[in-house]
Amino acid sequence: MILKSISIFLLIIFVAIPMTGCGEEGGFFGERASAGGEIRHVMERTIYLSMGKVRTLNPMISRDEYTYMIRKLIYDSLFVLDEYLMPQKRLVEYFSFSDDRLTLNIVLREGIRWHDGEELTASDVRFSIEAYMNLANTNNTIFTDYVANIRSVTVDRGQTHSLTIAFRSTSNVGVENLIFPILPAHQFRNIADMQRNISEFIPIGTGPYMVVSYNNLSRLVLEPNEYYHGTVPRNTLEFLIFPDSNDAINLINVGTISLVINDDIERETMIHGMNANSVDFVSNRAEFLAFNMRDDLLSDVRVRHAIAYAICAREILETAYLNSGILSDTIFFPFFFGNENLVEIFQQDLERARTLLGVAGLRDWDGSGYLQDRMREPVSIGILVNYDNPARLATAQIIKNALDKLNLYSYIIYCDWDEYIERINSGEFDIFIGGYEFNERYDLRHLLHSQHNNILGFSNPEVDRLLDEMQSGLTNEEKAKVFQELNAILQAEIPIYCLLYKTFGAISSVSLRGEVTPRFNHFFYNSGEWFNVYTIFAVVAE
Repeated sequence: MILKSISIFLLIIFVAIPMTGCGEEGGFFGERASAGGEIRHVMERTIYLSMGKVRTLNPMISRDEYTYMIRKLIYDSLFVLDEYLMPQKRLVEYFSFSDDRLTLNIVLREGIRWHDGEELTASDVRFSIEAYMNLANTNNTIFTDYVANIRSVTVDRGQTHSLTIAFRSTSNVGVENLIFPILPAHQFRNIADMQRNISEFIPIGTGPYMVVSYNNLSRLVLEPNEYYHGTVPRNTLEFLIFPDSNDAINLINVGTISLVINDDIERETMIHGMNANSVDFVSNRAEFLAFNMRDDLLSDVRVRHAIAYAICAREILETAYLNSGILSDTIFFPFFFGNENLVEIFQQDLERARTLLGVAGLRDWDGSGYLQDRMREPVSIGILVNYDNPARLATAQIIKNALDKLNLYSYIIYCDWDEYIERINSGEFDIFIGGYEFNERYDLRHLLHSQHNNILGFSNPEVDRLLDEMQSGLTNEEKAKVFQELNAILQAEIPIYCLLYKTFGAISSVSLRGEVTPRFNHFFYNSGEWFNVYTIFAVVAE
């Protein structure tokens, strides 16, 4: 995390105006400022957050980003992903795979209660998984891929906390799939009831907070869950609904909003001069340069390496993305399974790039100033980019300038979004500058596996094997080793060159206290310890 102090101090002047929403632990404490006045600090345990309008709070059927984030405060899942995206037990006490990896036996933790006091049982888990499977048949849930390989869920007669999940194949059995929210069976008459009263749906979960008030046009209020099986939060979270997130940012300045999440690469300019703090955190959005592996020129790994050595990724980060990102040595999440090598693996080296092109047989045979191949035919590289993305346009120009220094002829192909996507999907590109918002499970077979019709035309049997093995139910330690082996091959082959990972900003009022440690898949992580401290000037009557 990178803490940027935008301002040191916020002074709010109160004249006989009471504080609202103060928790029972709130109160005044302070010191004499001058004759007739006193500086006081007021603690408040209501945290004011912003959210966009959502269609429903039902996490099974919602596709809204804020429902996805807020549900992590309300619901639990069988497993959760930690800061390294390693799965950890949540509602699970014990689990084991069968020898053939086609069944998973789970024992739930006992004594976990829903917000209404009812106890969580294996029947709730079975109901939830079967509901997701039913919704997946019509693609009415974002968790379709999570349950696609599940064949059945069984709870034996008389068992209240044990269940068995059977899989269709061993190709996708990792417990990192079991991170969807578990809902109470007793809240619904049947699975079909799940899709009724969508806008008025009030969640009942086992998470640290429970819903006490919700108006889908104005606000959502969460209070601590007294039955919570972990550390019970010490505050109330009040989400105010804003059609435009920029409106919420403006209210940070006066302390009306405690915290806003913003993904704009120009956010530092937006908050310049404000009374605010900003914490940057790594997102799941990678920006990369992708090679068409079907192309005769680019199928040569020496040419791909030469292009990578010609590019200065740090210049792209600083100039095109305004430092709103970090360098990464992998297309996977930069900290994936303990990886922390945040370096530019192909540091700019034009001489090395020229040597590699020469070894690949590219030379200026006719003295024209541009390289030709061994057959003395001119070579060229088209750089495909969508013209509605200023950062990528700037990146394309930086890459072209780098290739010009190698006498490697290149040109930029500017397309609108629809044509850009059509060209990529049809393989009509040499290289393209792209971005991808990865699912938190980071199953990249769609991007790199030869049997998954990847758009790059990349094929490497060992990469295929390792990608499959990563989804085969390995322990965290085993998967970390497989990942390191896979990443080494991808760095050597570079079918796709990660330029950077974008960062988001958690912009907070200077009144907010407590450690702000957001994650791309949990914006409000550690929110249970947050509180506000306001500095006021109290007038003392003589």
